[in-house]
Amino acid sequence: MSKIIESNYQGKYNTSTKTPLSDEEIKVDLKFGPIDLLMGSYGSCMLGTIDFYARKKGFEVNGSKSELSYEMAAEGGQVGVINVKLSFDKEYPADQKEIIETSAKNLCHVGNSLNSSIVRNYEFVYEA
Repeated sequence: MSKIIESNYQGKYNTSTKTPLSDEEIKVDLKFGPIDLLMGSYGSCMLGTIDFYARKKGFEVNGSKSELSYEMAAEGGQVGVINVKLSFDKEYPADQKEIIETSAKNLCHVGNSLNSSIVRNYEFVYEA
């Protein structure tokens, strides 16, 4: 079953978006645009995905954080490069790092929905 996400354009680059997961609208304006929402969604998705797979393997990644930056492609009005920095507040053994990094790079639904031509640079920082 699909979920309905409703956006209403109010003019002058202002949009409000409703999601079935919250009673509060998401406001998009010149200070916080659609690409910001995309980057926030991607970062949140990676952290949630990492947490899901970590818990399945019996460990947690509480205290993790994402920082994303992007560069637009030269043509076409599309994102061309995404720089991803994921920070964790402790060190993990190699097998758990593999789960963390594989989950972030390959299992996030938002990341898997992005155009495959977007260059993604990943940095994982442990004990941040």
